[in-house]
Amino acid sequence: MRFQKGQSIVEFTLLLPLFLLFIFVIIYFSMIFLDYMTLSTVARNSAREASVVESATEYANGYPTIRKHYEDKRLPAAIYDWDPTSESDFKIDYKPSQDASEHGNVMVTVNAKLNDDGSWLAGIIDGLTDNKGTSKLDLHITCTMYSEDNWKTQK
Repeated sequence: MRFQKGQSIVEFTLLLPLFLLFIFVIIYFSMIFLDYMTLSTVARNSAREASVVESATEYANGYPTIRKHYEDKRLPAAIYDWDPTSESDFKIDYKPSQDASEHGNVMVTVNAKLNDDGSWLAGIIDGLTDNKGTSKLDLHITCTMYSEDNWKTQK
């Protein structure tokens, strides 16, 4: 009976690090999901805005007004690096239809790279998954929306 107290302390010291690791992993992946949801919302909202655009100059110039709405947008958890002013990180395209009588599609592509410098846990995950030099944990989000082509009907 007198060894019962020592046994509890040993069990506690063995299980506490595993429990804390579990909690930190949940928090970290929640932050990754937060960044993903933010980028997904940006892609969806900008695709919707581009699909109802009423100006041919917007389409011709790569939708500068829509891109300007998001130039100050930052990711809340900053697990990923994303530059909304970069064409490679935030791209809005219009894909015309093959049939001239049909509307085309607006395609928004958002790319974000895992921020290896700011997060020590990202380095650990990369090491465990053997992802050094690859982009398996990077985000690539594409949102395609049916365009209303309002600018074609203007005279």
